[in-house]
Amino acid sequence: MNGLAIPSFLKRTPFAVLLMVAGCFASRAVFAQLMPIDSLKQELRLHPKPDTNRVVLLNLLSNQYISIDYQQVKIIAEEALKLAEKLSYQAGIANAKNRLALCYHMIGEDELAIQFALSAESIAEKNQMAEALAESYRILGSAYMNQEDLKTAENYHIRAEKMARKTKNRRLLARILNGAGTVQFRKQNDLAALKLYQQSLGILREENAIFFMPIALSNIGEIYSRPTLRNPALERQFFEEALFYALKSKNRFAEGSALSNLGMLFTTRNNYPKAERYLSQALKLSQETGTRSVTTRIYLHLVELNMKRGKSPQAQKYLKSYYDLRDSLQNEKRTRQIVRLEAQYKSEKKEQQIKLLEQEKRFYMASKNFWIGGSVLLFIAVIIIYYLLQSRNRKAGQLLEVQQTLIEKLRETDLLKSRFFATISHEFRTPLALILAPLEEMLLAPRSSPVDPNDLKLVKRNANRLLDLVNQLLDLSKLEAGKMSLQIQTGDLETWLRLLVSSFDSLAEARGIQFIKRMAVSSDNTWFDPDKLEKIVTNILSNAFKFTGPGGSVALSIQTSDDASDLFITLTDTGKGIPEEDLPHIFSPFYQSRKLADDGQPGTGLGLALVNELVKLHKGEIDFASQLNTGTTISITLPVSREKLDFAEAVFVRNQEFAPKPQTADDFPAVETEPDAGTSDCLLVVEDNPELRNFIVTIFQNQFRVVTAQDGEEGLQLAVDLLPDLIISDVMMPKMDGIGLTERIRTNDLTSHIPVLLLTAKSDAESRMDGFRTGADDYLIKPFSTEELRVRVANLVEQRKKLAAKYRSEIWAPASPTRTLSYDEKFVISLRAVVETHLSDSSFSVEQLAEEMCLSRTQLFRKVKALLEISPNELINDIRLQRAAELIRSKADSLTQISYSVGFSEQSYFAKRFRKKFGVSPGEYANA
Repeated sequence: MNGLAIPSFLKRTPFAVLLMVAGCFASRAVFAQLMPIDSLKQELRLHPKPDTNRVVLLNLLSNQYISIDYQQVKIIAEEALKLAEKLSYQAGIANAKNRLALCYHMIGEDELAIQFALSAESIAEKNQMAEALAESYRILGSAYMNQEDLKTAENYHIRAEKMARKTKNRRLLARILNGAGTVQFRKQNDLAALKLYQQSLGILREENAIFFMPIALSNIGEIYSRPTLRNPALERQFFEEALFYALKSKNRFAEGSALSNLGMLFTTRNNYPKAERYLSQALKLSQETGTRSVTTRIYLHLVELNMKRGKSPQAQKYLKSYYDLRDSLQNEKRTRQIVRLEAQYKSEKKEQQIKLLEQEKRFYMASKNFWIGGSVLLFIAVIIIYYLLQSRNRKAGQLLEVQQTLIEKLRETDLLKSRFFATISHEFRTPLALILAPLEEMLLAPRSSPVDPNDLKLVKRNANRLLDLVNQLLDLSKLEAGKMSLQIQTGDLETWLRLLVSSFDSLAEARGIQFIKRMAVSSDNTWFDPDKLEKIVTNILSNAFKFTGPGGSVALSIQTSDDASDLFITLTDTGKGIPEEDLPHIFSPFYQSRKLADDGQPGTGLGLALVNELVKLHKGEIDFASQLNTGTTISITLPVSREKLDFAEAVFVRNQEFAPKPQTADDFPAVETEPDAGTSDCLLVVEDNPELRNFIVTIFQNQFRVVTAQDGEEGLQLAVDLLPDLIISDVMMPKMDGIGLTERIRTNDLTSHIPVLLLTAKSDAESRMDGFRTGADDYLIKPFSTEELRVRVANLVEQRKKLAAKYRSEIWAPASPTRTLSYDEKFVISLRAVVETHLSDSSFSVEQLAEEMCLSRTQLFRKVKALLEISPNELINDIRLQRAAELIRSKADSLTQISYSVGFSEQSYFAKRFRKKFGVSPGEYANA
């Protein structure tokens, strides 16, 4: 840095500490809208009688001078204390001493602050004055924090918080939480401090305590300037909001603090004119309020600013002002110590101590001169070594680049692990849901009811899937640990391979994929491990079918070399292919491509990694080529001759029969057909797993007209077209996930009213919060209870009915200007506005209303019916009749003219509808 160098003890003290100090106000009344200073002075003039009422008025007046003039706080509080002690008025004594403690604390006299606060604590505790006791604890916590005794400070804040919660004084609690946050700030616990500041700000916003809000806002802004949570945009936002509320509440101390913080913010951003303007205003305010400890810190900020601007004379000027003011404060402190010693001691020891203090004072003056001279020399030294530091900075920059590269790699590793665990959780929980849910249905069914074989098959299939997944994980673990060996045998390899490959025929037929097989395998003296070879072939075939859509092709070629020593396996598909950026990672354990499979299921990241390890175990070779949207080719070479196999790692076993597991079409169930509608209520199920989608349909098919979608995009289109009464959606899906679907549903005026229940394998709190933030109404974790799912669906339907009743009752109520309206409320308001525009038009119809709302007639009907449980036509008539009632009450015109003005061309029909709505005729209503 060019310019003056500041010694370590002159480094910037965080303004969060000073802002916490500014919050040390005495009682609940401080945050209330108290009487103005002039009014209190007038009350004191009208009440000269020296009684307890005058003590209360004096304490209130001293309170009002906080953050305006601390000398006035001290003078008035001393007068209140003197009168309270004369009257033995304990509450007045405790409150006055708390104000004096606060005053001394603010002007940097923490020893006196502690003395008065301890005295107030003793009185409050003895007389069971809970709020005054909590305030004493808080001021003690603040004072000890300034003495760097953070442990004691934290203990006092804990005691203060407990006492404040006991009194249920939320405003006092907000101040205590703010102070506790500042202790954590000083302890470098930034996240803990931020949480406490946010709790404090939340209470203050709820209580509309704008006088103290700028303190909490500045503290949060200070947090975002720290390296751990640095966010310049949020830092500036909170400082500017703090300044706004400080000006609004006339909190001069908070205004100065906010100005100082903004000054330092613009200093770091090299916006020197703004920085100088804010710091100059802050300096003026601190000098006017008499907070000299704050003034010293602003001088340091101005030194730093002018050093960065290269204005050494100005920096020297502010540095001298800093030393002069600091010396003045310390000299006053020592002078007061001498006076106290003179009053306490009459002996020789007293005189010796006074001499020692005077010597210390002289030593300090010499030390001061030393530091001023040292600062000048240091400034010269900085200029000399500046050019040396440039080369060092260049090397540091290079080192930083290396570190950033390493950090980026670590981030990629963490991301890889996170993606794997999220997917593996989905892979476990979805089969578990399809095991536990059918079993629960069987247990809840009457004993006389027969067990559905399809349910048992569903349970068995998903139990086998879990077993296969666990086995893959165990195999990969063994392979990586080097604890798996080949168990080779000789046999008819071609027959065995044909049987294994043919097990995929039914799968190919079920999915509409052309399966081409070419096989030329010698059976002479071939050796292989059936278990390992089956896993290799099965995994690559499963991958190919997973990523190939209907109408595509999968071609498998298996042949041996001329000397029958090697087995060549080549698999080519016309599937989606793999993005180029994913190719280097395809054999990495737990890596999943962002490209989802054709069946909508993400891979586990285990299949190809397991294949790669098994090929290595054979000492074979594997090659992979893929092009996005074109297809993939995988080539594997395995030794199958006895000479090429490493017998040191192979365990020979007797020939045994080995039948590969058939791959039936049941493993990939067909998409279900929609059941017949038994009710007008419509349920949309969005789930990429066909079996789970089918199962949910069977649960609700007797209650709802169930419509299904296999991904978020299809679900969104169906939601817009059909406007269902409820949506049940999975979270992890292809094309558009459940979170994205919910967000689109909530931000579309047409669908914003539809309740959404999310099903997910992610059980962590952050995933749940993501769902709720986007507007999900409920969140259920797989595996789930079918009974719980039914109850939650019923609750959501019931809640929607209650909400419709609420909207109907509030349709005529004026919108609150301070409350944020939901999409549904905005829609209802728009409907009302359109109808009122055409109120006098008797021909205005539902079709015209739908056209002006940019909806079809069916969409408008379902939307209005869902929101208000009435038809659009009934809504139009209700609005007309409500307007007519208003005009009749105000006697705006004759009944005939009023009926015409609200769109009723026939008097008899108007009277009939009016009587049905209000229970009386228009004439009776007018005379009521």
